[in-house]
Amino acid sequence: MVSIAALMRDLGYGATSSAGTVVKVLEHLSISPANASMTLSDEEISRTIAMMAMTHTGLTGLAGSESSIFKGVDPADLQRPTTWDVELFMSVVLELRPDLDWFVVMRKLDVPDFVVPDGQGLKIILDASKIVLKDLYQFPIGAIFGRWRNERGQLAFLKHAIQVAPELFSLNQTAPRRVVTLEGANSAARVLIPALGNQAWNSLDLIETLILLSEGPLYEDVKAVFENASQQAPELLLLGLAQLTIPWNPLMKELAPNLVMLFLGGHQNSNFVLPKLWQLSQPLAISGLLHLYSRDPSSLSRILDVAQEMKALSQILETKPFSFAIDLAALASRRDYLNLEKWLQDHIRQEGDVFIKACLEFLNEKVTSQILRQESNNVQHSVPLSVDVVVIFLRILDSHASTMSADNSDFLKEIFSTCLQAYPRLTNMTAGGEDGGPNGEPNSFSEDVEEEANTHYEKMYKGELTINQVVELLQRFKASANQREVDVYKCMIHNLFDEYTFFPRYPPTQLAITSVLFGALIQNQVVTGWALGIALRYVLEALRQPVDSNLFRFGIQALLQFQPRLSEWPQYCSLLMQIPHLHQASPEIVQFIQTLQAQTPAQTGDDMTNQNDLGWPFNSRSFNDPPRRTNEAPVFTALKPDTLVDAVDIQHYEVPNEATQDKILFIINNVSEGNLDAKVSESKTLLKEVHFRWFSHYIVVKRASIEPNFHGLYIKYLDALEMSNLQRHILHETYSNIRILLNSEKTLTSSGERSLLKNLGTWLGGITLAKNKPIKHKNLAVKELLLEGYDSNRLIVVIPFVCKVLEQCNASKVFQPPNPWLMAIMKLLAELYHYAELKLNLKFEVEVLCKNIKLDIKDIPPTNLLRERPLKALGGAGDLFRNFAKLSVSGAATEPGAAAAGPLGNVPGTAAGALAATTSAVAQQPAVAAAPGGEEIGVGFPNLASYITFNPNLPIFSAQPSLKRIVHIAIDRAIREIINPVVERSVTIAGIATRELVLKDFALEPDEAKMAKAAHMMVQSLAGSLAGVSSREPLRVSMMSHLRSLLVQNGFTEQTMPEQAVYIIVADNLDLACSVMEKAASEKAIPEIDEHLQGAYHTRRKHRERTGQPYYDMQVYAASRYPSTLPEPLRLKPGGLSLQQFRVYEDFTRIARHAPAPQEMNERAARPFAQRTEGRPEGAPPMGGGMEDGNAALSLQQCLEKFLNLINELEKLVQQSAESTLESLPQQHDIRNNLRKILVLAAQPFNRDEVALVFSQKVVQLLYRNESDLSREIYTHLMERLCDMSKRLAKEVKEWLLYHDDERKYNVPVTVAIIQARLLSVPELDMQLARLMDNGRTPVVDFAARLIQRCLLEQPHIATQNDFFNSIEVLSKLAARGTATETAIRLLEGLKAKAAALSINNLTARDSETGSVRDQLAILFTDWVRIYHHPASNEKSHANYIAQLQQQGILRAESISPLFFRVCTEISVDTYVRTKGTPGVLPVLPFQAVDAFGRLIVLLVRYHSDPAGVDHNHARLNLTAKILSIIVLVLVHSHEQKRTTFNQRPFFRLFSTLLNDLHQFEQHLQPIYIPILSAVSNTFHTLQPSFLPGFTFSWLQLVSHRFFMPKLLLAENQKFWPFFQRLLVDLFKFLGPFLRQSGMTETTRLLYKATLRILLVLLHDFPEFLCDFHFSFVDVIPHSCIQLRNLILSAFPRNMRLPDPFTPNLKVDLLPEINQPPHVLSDYTSSLISNNLKQDVEAYLRTRAPASFLADLRQRLMLPDGAVSETGTKYNVPAINSLVLFVGVQAILQAQARPTQGAPAPIAPGAPMDIFQTLVVELDTEGRYLVVSAIANQLRYPNSHTHYFSCVLLYLFAEANQEIIQEQITRVLIERLIVNRPHPYGLLITFIELIRNPRYNFWDHTNFIRCSPEIERLFSSVARSINQSLTRYDFHQKHCYDQDLNNDNQIIYHYHTALHHLFKDNNHHDKGKYCHDLDLIYTCL
Repeated sequence: MVSIAALMRDLGYGATSSAGTVVKVLEHLSISPANASMTLSDEEISRTIAMMAMTHTGLTGLAGSESSIFKGVDPADLQRPTTWDVELFMSVVLELRPDLDWFVVMRKLDVPDFVVPDGQGLKIILDASKIVLKDLYQFPIGAIFGRWRNERGQLAFLKHAIQVAPELFSLNQTAPRRVVTLEGANSAARVLIPALGNQAWNSLDLIETLILLSEGPLYEDVKAVFENASQQAPELLLLGLAQLTIPWNPLMKELAPNLVMLFLGGHQNSNFVLPKLWQLSQPLAISGLLHLYSRDPSSLSRILDVAQEMKALSQILETKPFSFAIDLAALASRRDYLNLEKWLQDHIRQEGDVFIKACLEFLNEKVTSQILRQESNNVQHSVPLSVDVVVIFLRILDSHASTMSADNSDFLKEIFSTCLQAYPRLTNMTAGGEDGGPNGEPNSFSEDVEEEANTHYEKMYKGELTINQVVELLQRFKASANQREVDVYKCMIHNLFDEYTFFPRYPPTQLAITSVLFGALIQNQVVTGWALGIALRYVLEALRQPVDSNLFRFGIQALLQFQPRLSEWPQYCSLLMQIPHLHQASPEIVQFIQTLQAQTPAQTGDDMTNQNDLGWPFNSRSFNDPPRRTNEAPVFTALKPDTLVDAVDIQHYEVPNEATQDKILFIINNVSEGNLDAKVSESKTLLKEVHFRWFSHYIVVKRASIEPNFHGLYIKYLDALEMSNLQRHILHETYSNIRILLNSEKTLTSSGERSLLKNLGTWLGGITLAKNKPIKHKNLAVKELLLEGYDSNRLIVVIPFVCKVLEQCNASKVFQPPNPWLMAIMKLLAELYHYAELKLNLKFEVEVLCKNIKLDIKDIPPTNLLRERPLKALGGAGDLFRNFAKLSVSGAATEPGAAAAGPLGNVPGTAAGALAATTSAVAQQPAVAAAPGGEEIGVGFPNLASYITFNPNLPIFSAQPSLKRIVHIAIDRAIREIINPVVERSVTIAGIATRELVLKDFALEPDEAKMAKAAHMMVQSLAGSLAGVSSREPLRVSMMSHLRSLLVQNGFTEQTMPEQAVYIIVADNLDLACSVMEKAASEKAIPEIDEHLQGAYHTRRKHRERTGQPYYDMQVYAASRYPSTLPEPLRLKPGGLSLQQFRVYEDFTRIARHAPAPQEMNERAARPFAQRTEGRPEGAPPMGGGMEDGNAALSLQQCLEKFLNLINELEKLVQQSAESTLESLPQQHDIRNNLRKILVLAAQPFNRDEVALVFSQKVVQLLYRNESDLSREIYTHLMERLCDMSKRLAKEVKEWLLYHDDERKYNVPVTVAIIQARLLSVPELDMQLARLMDNGRTPVVDFAARLIQRCLLEQPHIATQNDFFNSIEVLSKLAARGTATETAIRLLEGLKAKAAALSINNLTARDSETGSVRDQLAILFTDWVRIYHHPASNEKSHANYIAQLQQQGILRAESISPLFFRVCTEISVDTYVRTKGTPGVLPVLPFQAVDAFGRLIVLLVRYHSDPAGVDHNHARLNLTAKILSIIVLVLVHSHEQKRTTFNQRPFFRLFSTLLNDLHQFEQHLQPIYIPILSAVSNTFHTLQPSFLPGFTFSWLQLVSHRFFMPKLLLAENQKFWPFFQRLLVDLFKFLGPFLRQSGMTETTRLLYKATLRILLVLLHDFPEFLCDFHFSFVDVIPHSCIQLRNLILSAFPRNMRLPDPFTPNLKVDLLPEINQPPHVLSDYTSSLISNNLKQDVEAYLRTRAPASFLADLRQRLMLPDGAVSETGTKYNVPAINSLVLFVGVQAILQAQARPTQGAPAPIAPGAPMDIFQTLVVELDTEGRYLVVSAIANQLRYPNSHTHYFSCVLLYLFAEANQEIIQEQITRVLIERLIVNRPHPYGLLITFIELIRNPRYNFWDHTNFIRCSPEIERLFSSVARSINQSLTRYDFHQKHCYDQDLNNDNQIIYHYHTALHHLFKDNNHHDKGKYCHDLDLIYTCL
């Protein structure tokens, strides 16, 4: 049987051309009303709709006209349709099947061939649904969800449905399960959810259906849909996935992490999404945090913030892996979120040794990173640990040392050693032992102990104490029972160890003394335990330094002192023997060690540790190479293990309990071939998947690596277990351990380690190749591994391993020769065998392999990979790296003991000396020796590396730190490439110029030394500057070229070349390279100029020896033409140059060159305040660094000498002066003169930072050493000026004063002077003091108490009590605990007494002194401003202040509280006005007082209570009203006083801040939050623009504030709508007069635009508000503001769906809403009450009498005689508007009350129509216009009012007996339609009915329609547009009724031109008014 779908497809679109054709088609198939229930099935209907959706366009079926079915049908009608009329079809079907179940029909779409091709296809289905359901919101969406057989069709439907606008159709409209709902949502969520709620993705069924679809072949298509969703609604998608209960599939696992990362990264809605996500799916949230942490460990701070935000920190800290939880716990403890000690104890108790191991690994990683940061200033990749946290870890771990495993115990010792290196303060830890241990706290020594320790060192350096005496002294102190002597001993040891960092800068004499002392302490066992381990480590590290370094000299001399004890430490001797250059530099020590080794058998590290007392840091690993640098790339990159588990699943793995472990290990120990099956079955019951990681680690590390004979048994055992996931873990563990051994330095030297590696190679081959499983290239690239071994000189490690792996091919069927993979590796091994000069043992390994796999090495053709492989500048023979330290600056290896020093010497500790070591040899021998083959060996300038700058923002060096060496080589090559010609040229030119000038100027100079000095100064400056300038561009080009070339050699290509990084590196280091050039040229120029002037020197020397006469160089003097003509100051005189003339040459040294030395060099020249400088001998370096003497630049040296002279003289003058202050000194006093000289001296050098740092050290010493007021003032003033000159110094001073641990700083007078000089911020000092006191520092408690006493209680006050808020709080806590000192107790009592003086009684007692009271209140408010903006401000401090105000009674006293709020307001405003006018002020500063006052108001309301205790909420509302009224008074007063100069911004900021803060505390202010806003609304009503026009713009912003307008309108039950309605009416009343003017000013235009925007927001978000109050608004809006009125009248309830007004044959009276009355909340009767009009109207409507009522009505609607309203009309417009609406409402009620048959007629003759007809007939043109406009104001959305007034207007038009009435009705309608959208719905319906219904004969009124060409064109355009809209009726227009007014601008133009003709008969006044109205509309809109 032919189906309907098939037949209609064949007939074409003509089959639905009319209802008749559809019936004919159905009849042809024998479907009639009688049998439709049987023959017209749901499936048939579904198939037909599906066919129409798929063939809606382009169908070419049979011509419908040729079919016999359509006999009698006009063929033209059949050919006209271009698509299916599905609505027509469904209408016919619905008549036949009224019982149609649409859910079943939609479900039947699930057929194999169905697919929705596009959006138009979906529209066909929805149009059909609309006919059946009447409302698309009843669409059975459940039929589309779930599982379909036709998955592609289902996906196509959903994909197109998602893209439909939510207003038209939404997939979630009937969805029972939504992603987000308003139920239980907080205020923030309620703002966000409405925007998300209407989206299609707010449906769990949709998301679940798509997820299920992704499990088939549609994965990529579904993924694309979800990717779009991730952009549109990531919130809904993530929360939806979290709520799904189905098993997670691959797509969900791919989507979820990215979505979680999106919100963790700081998405704008993360505050809503993340807490919700935590509630829904904690594992998903935790997995996101783990993923973020694994990707970027430095994001830990963000993770902690998120955890706090989700209130989930405790749960997250239980997450595994432990490394994440431990890191997070460490950070949380720093922020006081967690008690770290308790947390660690609890977890160690629960998890045991596994957690201890995790803590150790975590601590090791952090400490290693800290060391790397200290050494190379690397960018932090993780959050560093503070020393306090490290101490907690060490203390807790040490307390469990007795219970932890031996491995963990050894690991703890190793970590403690590393911690001491990273945190020197830990060397100060004590714990009851002789020398302490790791379970103590860092100590600080008292000032007297420090001073005594330094005194002993000072005597030793001066020679007053011998080293033996110092050693005896330390031994005595160590064993003393006197605790003070023990402290001195510890302090001296600590200081000595702490100085190790600065040994390279010690002068030779002091270095020798220090090294002998260091060795003697070891030899005489003065240091033992852990301290001995540290000492030995330092010596070992020193010996590893280059031979010519100070550290190496220190190490050798110290080693000689304890040489006799070396026999105690055999392994230490082995480590010494591994230092290559020690054999050459000290062969006698090497010989001694060799003798010891021959006499003593080797011992293992453990034995050695046990038999000696080296303590914590000394074990087999502690003296090996420095700690592994985890951020450096490994040597071998060809091996990359797979990641078995991601961060999401890692928490599912755990270590079995001890009983289970014992059982599993027992099975492994006893398994054999005979009992294999039994053991396997037993293992299966014990071994769970969560134990796989632990088990695989045990098998690989404890069994496979050390038991090669049992590999076969273990492999059979694993195979029998049949656990594929376990096999993956075994393979992963194998790769991981192989990688560790391959990259370990220990494997190179230890045969035992290599044996383990070979065993693992056999094991790897056994579990892969022997079982015919490949070794994946991504895991292990064997050929690349061999090549990397060759490049790094590690073939001894690689070849045996590879051979053992390949030996297992013998058991394979796949990997036997000639397998291509195997043969490729064998060919490379053959090349290594023949050409790589392998040792015999390695060749033997290859031969054994060949024998096992039945190959002959001679028959294997070798590859050419090695022979054709280019030599690399990096990564060549590994020995080259180790020999770099032995290369001299010329590139050749130095002889033993030789030092590479330049002519000026290499003086330690200065930047100049360091650079001299690099450049001096360059000037003498710039050529670098080359290796055979033309490749340079290393670099020519090894010292240059420490000065190279690496930008921390370049990720290339973080990822590949080894590339830093490339930069060094590139700079080195660039310098060597051009240094010869540049230096030669610069020196030659400078020499010639200097020689000529010096010979001329010194022609009469007898002193050759003075002449040489001048020549040296000039030639150095000229040569250096010339070399720097001329080499700059060639250096840049050469550096870039070499850098690119080296990068290419190391794997980069032209495409991957990091060009940006190249440019940045070159730019950052160009000045450094130029500095090398300058230095080389300067040094080479001196011998050159001396050679040129040698004859002149000799002549002067001989002349002085032979005669005593004045010297004349007659040859030079006579040759000059100018001597006699020069002016007097320049003329040469006998005896040589004068001081002023010689200064010209001295000035050469002060000329700043273009490329100053890098900052690092400057920092090495002067250390900051953190170093101890007192108590040191002259010439010895300060303990901790400082400025040493040396050959620095001459200008700097001169500067230092002059400064020392001046400062010493200043100190003497201050001591002799009798004055007490600097101000009392005369201007020309010697002290003032010296100060000026010092400041001038500090400002002269080009590097002010360097000079200021050096000067400041001496000034600070004098500041703390002198006690007179004058001295403190002078030195503080000097420090202040130095800090002004150097920002760097200011920073260093601040850091030292705040953070340096030195009790000498606790000097109250000095600190006060520093605070007064503004060198220190009081709030920052307060925070630091509070922290120190909280840690129990007793000296700090006394110091803080005395300082606060001085600053607050003594005159003059230099701070406020709130400046020391934190310190006072800590002191109060100490006092409460009874641990406060007497000084602190006295301070607290004084503060209480001071607070009592501010009590309310004292204030009221001074009523007569109003100024005094105001001052006290102002102080209170100023204190609050400081508290609020304090860096440590928090809610607790705010609450304390409020409590203080309440205690003082400020708020309770009626005479004081108003004054207090007035003072606060005035201060806030005055502060803004005063600060805003100050230039250079930050934008936020003027508002600080205003913001603080806003918060104060909110907090006062929050904490206020009813004194009577009756109604606290009422009391709070009263307080709010009082404060607001006072603010209003101040505002009004300011407005009236200042008038045109009134500044509204501070008041706007105050109200805006108040609204923001009220919102912030909304939860705390419930249930009075909304009532408070109503009080604010009353305030805004008081401040309305009509009353305060100067506040208008601020007022408009405030009433539309996002925390005011939406809050009032969203309040429960719409109770607070009238408050906002009143404010809008205030706005419209104010705007009215301005909008009626002939032209709009720019100010009016801005206000009008702002008003439009507010109305648009209300129309979109709160249309019901506009609907309910429409009457009040249009009553006050001028008639000229047509669009403004249209905006209000266009509003309709959000739950209403408006039918398209252009729908053909639309029956408005049949709409269900048309009989429902609208909500009208406006009072529309008040205007009728004033003259008793309402009462008379009601009477007339009831009785239709008296007749005189209608005759008097016109007069009663007019204003009194002679009165004209402000709107310029004689009519009472509000009365007309009220009358029209009142009569209409009464008429509707009467009509509904009348009993009628059928539907009541909307218009019937009666009293209401009498009134309307009388008004339009009797009133003049102006009055009639007002009445018709009042009627048009009720043409809104479908309701009974709209229907009634539409009928009234049409009735008046039809029954009018005057054409002027019809003309004015037309005018009112059309003027509202030609403006821009929106247009009221009722207005459109009425006008369309008017022009289309023949009853009204609209087009016959030619008198006003065709009165002129312009009018005629206007109406023709309007008619044509409406007709086109009616014919072009499509899906989009049905919902948007987008009226395509054909060329809107043309219509407006026609209307504008035609108005003059349309109203030509009106009086002049009216015509001008109407024309002005439209001009205003056209101008504005």
